[in-house]
Amino acid sequence: MRIPIGRLFGRNPFPALGGLMQAVQTCADEVPPLIDALIADDQAQVRVIAKRISRLEAEADAAKTELRDKLPGSLFLPVDRRDLLQLVGQLDAIADCAEDVGVLLTLRPLTVPRPMAELLRRYLDAVMLTVRIAGQVVDEVQGLLSSGFGGTSADRTRTLIRDLGRQEHEADKLQDQSAKVLFSLEDELPPVAIFMWTKVLNKLGDMANHAENVGDRVRLFLAR
Repeated sequence: MRIPIGRLFGRNPFPALGGLMQAVQTCADEVPPLIDALIADDQAQVRVIAKRISRLEAEADAAKTELRDKLPGSLFLPVDRRDLLQLVGQLDAIADCAEDVGVLLTLRPLTVPRPMAELLRRYLDAVMLTVRIAGQVVDEVQGLLSSGFGGTSADRTRTLIRDLGRQEHEADKLQDQSAKVLFSLEDELPPVAIFMWTKVLNKLGDMANHAENVGDRVRLFLAR
């Protein structure tokens, strides 16, 4: 049976990928105001923002599902199908972690220890920067197809991926510093608070880890 030549090649999946990234970014962008409300000890606002994050995560999840469902099953795609699906999974995981932070902060009232407040903000800023750079990487990828995954477009993307790795490392260092401050207060804080804060710090760190993984998956596109 002959297969029409037009059906041998899948459509460009990158516009839908960009839409997913936008949904993920919108969800992640609610984490800073969530932490600001926590620092201000405004528990009512924490609950409001946490609910909003959950709604936005559901929208990101719907965008992920739509992209997966409409991904063509043709013989040829512009990129390896498995690599693309792994990239989609890493983007989705960023939004999942943002929602997890919101859920953790509503399981029981938490207060921010004063010695940790400024460092927590710096840590969160570093995490959010990794997410934004990951978004820039995805934006660049949409132009890689027309350039055959080479040339100046590929160079820009590689530079962003290196920047992303460096920024994730900065976030790691600030996570370690935050944890050290937290454990220095173990005689002042209840054990459950130490436990919950450890989980919150780890989930914030996971956002940065998944953002870095976005760059790693895109690097596979460039190695084709």
